[in-house]
Amino acid sequence: MQNQLHSLGTYEFKLEVPMVAWVTILVIITILIIVLLTIIFPVVLFKIVLSDNEMIIGAPLTPSIKINRDDIESIALISLSEHQELKPTLRLFGVGLPGLKIGWFKLSNGKKAFLAINKWGSEALIIELKDGNLVILSPKDFNDFKSKLKLLGWIKSSS
Repeated sequence: MQNQLHSLGTYEFKLEVPMVAWVTILVIITILIIVLLTIIFPVVLFKIVLSDNEMIIGAPLTPSIKINRDDIESIALISLSEHQELKPTLRLFGVGLPGLKIGWFKLSNGKKAFLAINKWGSEALIIELKDGNLVILSPKDFNDFKSKLKLLGWIKSSS
């Protein structure tokens, strides 16, 4: 009898994972994927499409805006660092990450603006619409953007 006790092997026992735990894990993973997609898609797929008479700004899963030339009150090139009144104070609908703003925001001056900017101190295009809202754009290759705006007649060559 003594020898039989020593010859017994080792045994392993596992804990059964209940279905509610698996469902909870799947829900958490799904939420994380949705959050990541709503942050990554706007950044990666964001674009500004220019033509003679309209500008379409946006990305999938984010607010977008279409501007016709007839909708514009004024348009100018500015340095954002010199215009603290245009600093966003409240995100209304869109993506707001450090150094990146895409969507509708409330500004320091109380106006509502559609922003597509990647850093605050940079040069930007500001469009004042006839409805009182603003559009502030500062895409990646701003010099090329500016030259295309001039080429299409959106801004004067002296700007």
